[in-house]
Order: sequence, then structure tokens, then C-alpha cells
Amino acid sequence: MVLNPPPSLDRPSPVQTVALLGGVIVFLLATAGLSNLVLAHRPMPDALRSGVVWAHLGSVMLALPIGISQLLLPKGTVRHRTLGYIWVGLMIFTALVSFAIHTINPGGLSPIHLFSVLTLIMAPNLVWQARRHNVARHRRAVLGLMLGALAIAGLFTFLPGRALGQLVFGLFR
Repeated sequence: MVLNPPPSLDRPSPVQTVALLGGVIVFLLATAGLSNLVLAHRPMPDALRSGVVWAHLGSVMLALPIGISQLLLPKGTVRHRTLGYIWVGLMIFTALVSFAIHTINPGGLSPIHLFSVLTLIMAPNLVWQARRHNVARHRRAVLGLMLGALAIAGLFTFLPGRALGQLVFGLFR
């Protein structure tokens, strides 16, 4: 009888630490901004009057904590694989929905949509790498999505003038 070794809790690499911190910061800022909208009765920014934007925001708000937990908790478990498939599904949904959002460039795509293209390429790739047991490439693809599609793209949403930026900076008024 061959026993599988226990799942490992790897020490985070510097890139993983940045991805984790970026994801946590984006999640906390978004939570603060949305809480400000509800609890302080802030006016609804025009960009948040769209169901597509709420679908995008909702899927991101689910993907962030799942992605963070995936980076922190043991790998190679049924939980990791199950949540991994859910996370990939959320990331693909988020990317596809983003193509219907045109708040930066009305009627067209904007540079931030490059993150959506990246996601649609990398998400299937990271599943393929995991199924091939290519852990190093799987890890790089996951970290690339966490950093690029969630942390960096997420931070762009808090720029002054953007909907979440208005809500977050509204906390200080």
C-alpha cells in the first residue's frame, strides 16, 4: 500500500507574498468601498448602475478570497482541486463579463481589457499544467493571474474617478 505524503504548507515566495498582499488589499478596499455605499448611503456611481458591472464585481469578490486561500492552504488536496476549478470558473466568467463593460472607453475596449485576454489564456493553461503535474508552471500561471488579473487590475479600479475609487475615497469625507 502506497500512502500519499501529507500536503505541504510551502513558505510563500516573494512573488507569492506580493500576490497575497495585493489580493488582500484589493479585497479589503472593495469591501470598504461597497460598505461605504450601503452603510453611509453614498450616492451610487453611474458605473455601478449596470448589472454587468455587478456581475463582474461579484465574481471578483468571490474569486479574491478563494485565490488567497488557495495560495495559503495545503496543495494537492481534494479541497485545493475543487476550489481551484471554482476559482478558474470565476476568473473566466469575470474576464468574459468584462468585455461588456466600457466605462473607460465608451463603445470600445480599453487597455485594462488586456488583463481579460491574459485571463482567458492563462486560466485553461494553469488547469492543463496542474493536470500534467507540472507544479512549477501551474504555480507561475496562478501567481500571474493573482498578480495581474486580480491585484494589479483590481488596484486600477480604485483610481480617483473610477466607481470603486469614488466609494473608497468617499470614506474620508
